[in-house]
Amino acid sequence: MTDTKPGPIVLGRIDESFHQVAAAVVEEVLLRLGHEVEVREGPHPEMYPLLARGELHLFADAWLPGGHGTYWEQIRDRVVEVVPLFDGARFFWAVPGYVPADLVSALPDLTRPEVTRRMTTLVVQGTTPGAGLTMRSQQLVREYGLDEAGWSHEIGDLHAVIRTVGERIAAVDWFVTPLWQPQYLNDVHDLRPLDDPRGVFPPPDRASLVAHHDALDGLPEYTREVLGRIRFAVADVNAMDGAVNLDGLDPLAAARQWMGRSPGTVRSWLG
Repeated sequence: MTDTKPGPIVLGRIDESFHQVAAAVVEEVLLRLGHEVEVREGPHPEMYPLLARGELHLFADAWLPGGHGTYWEQIRDRVVEVVPLFDGARFFWAVPGYVPADLVSALPDLTRPEVTRRMTTLVVQGTTPGAGLTMRSQQLVREYGLDEAGWSHEIGDLHAVIRTVGERIAAVDWFVTPLWQPQYLNDVHDLRPLDDPRGVFPPPDRASLVAHHDALDGLPEYTREVLGRIRFAVADVNAMDGAVNLDGLDPLAAARQWMGRSPGTVRSWLG
């Protein structure tokens, strides 16, 4: 990509709603700057190679340095970090708030017989196989000896996680769920993260807009300046994510709705 005029800017994103809305903010900014935008989305293992080959010009959002670190290390010589869109992206396992904290507050507690006996299920419903959360969750099952205590981690997708959390909380079940921030479920339900004393999950990440280096060089200077000023918070992503999952908006509509409620923030980006 040596010039933005002959064709659209190709913006990549992960096909999960919290990633989609973060990328949609970038999409709307580009549209307001007069660019044509083509959005491509898919799972983690598909999108990062597309970015490396230059088939994606921009990608939002990469969780760095930990969450998406495995993918980033494979392509870092061909890409550049444009701006951290927000801080505080993180993974964890959680239990409902009605599970007493004095009984379950950390991952090692899950191996105690008095805890496993109280659990409605020892199956932990996970998300997609290529997600950073999934890879770390499979590691922690072994690291903490949860498999020996009867726990198992099941591959699924975002919708399986959302459905499981909703159904089990409605039934007041004792259960454990892999979770992350940003994710609208954290605003809807009382879910308590479990301490991870062995540090299987990485420290909180920055969630960044990244670019193939040739594509970034081909963007107009003002566009690069504006992109470098985009900044929002985990709470903003949760709000947009909720608009998609609870109100039925598409990601771009959710982003536009949030941006309409945050005119001062948006003006600070556009200059």
